[in-house]
Amino acid sequence: MSNAYLNLIGGLSGDMLLSSLIDAGLDPEKLSKELNKISEIDFEISVNKTERQNLKATHTDVIVNDSIKWTWPKLYKAVESSKLNKIVKERVNNCFDLLKSAEQEAHDDKNPHLHELGTSDTLVDICGFFIGIEILGIDKIYCSPIPVVPGFIKTSHGIHETLAPATKKIVEKLKVPVRYINNSSNIETITPTGMSIIGSFAYFNDSVIINTITKGSGAGTKNFKNFPNILSINIGESKEKSLNEEIKCMLETNIDDMTPEHLGRFIDYSISMGALDTWITPYYGKKNRLGHKLSLLCNESDSEKFSNLIIDQTSSLGIRLFRIERLEADREVRTFNSTMGKIKIKLKFHNNELHSVKPEFEDINRISNETGRSIISINKQIEYEINKDFFS
Repeated sequence: MSNAYLNLIGGLSGDMLLSSLIDAGLDPEKLSKELNKISEIDFEISVNKTERQNLKATHTDVIVNDSIKWTWPKLYKAVESSKLNKIVKERVNNCFDLLKSAEQEAHDDKNPHLHELGTSDTLVDICGFFIGIEILGIDKIYCSPIPVVPGFIKTSHGIHETLAPATKKIVEKLKVPVRYINNSSNIETITPTGMSIIGSFAYFNDSVIINTITKGSGAGTKNFKNFPNILSINIGESKEKSLNEEIKCMLETNIDDMTPEHLGRFIDYSISMGALDTWITPYYGKKNRLGHKLSLLCNESDSEKFSNLIIDQTSSLGIRLFRIERLEADREVRTFNSTMGKIKIKLKFHNNELHSVKPEFEDINRISNETGRSIISINKQIEYEINKDFFS
């Protein structure tokens, strides 16, 4: 199986996604054969080579020969009763779920009308994309930020900003990164269909390397004046970073006029308030006075909160703030049923494999207080049970 990266150069729509797969080697005849497993639709696919702003690409035109006006129940039923394989059905239904939810929220309607989405070309675009990546053996897709221009557009729902209401709801819900193009205006670059396809399946992650084996470009129907209405796909093997890269904030201050008891209390209090870590480093400062450097690590969004906490709860008059990169292993906290009761355990993962499991000290200490047994013996017993359960 392969991974892929989508570069949304100037737009995103269902037909552009389909066109990029065909340009990358998807056989239109195989695609049509699979799409015909949906018995209700009658369509033809016309594939042409074209250019947008001197960039070569493929454009796919879906010609609908039926006159079906689709509703949400009909769409779900058509896919469920088709002979498409199970994986394709699941992915299509996930896309439908996302798009329907966005339409409901955007228009405050439990049964929103499909309007522009109510013809068979929408079904061909969505099903065709997921059929296409299955044929090409793509099991994971990463995506660039979406390109958006300022201004407004007119739809059947009235005047809106250039992100249509349903598209905007998906972007907000999934926190999709946006790249603004300011040399044009009043153009819809991202369609609800395209956004729901990518939103339901792709990862917006810039820390992936694709060793490209094949690539393709898909052109939108419109030919914009100031930028190419194209997206490209690079298909190959990906090499993901084994550690997650996160931006954190380090807060530091020097203190030489507080007692160890008060500083120790601040460590516990700050961690209870959500600090990732707090610690103290002794030092000799001016006038040979013994002092303590207080260090606090927190999420970037919490930097102001903890800066105020330090000023309020210590004798500090000022704080040094550093934004730092922290490489993190994946971790997960679970409840483990030991012979001495339920305890919290922390699982560490590296390169997608379980690396180690550690019991939380607070639970070990609690059991020791309740039973009178030593922390060492309890810890060894529970580690034995954990290793037997996870690594035997």
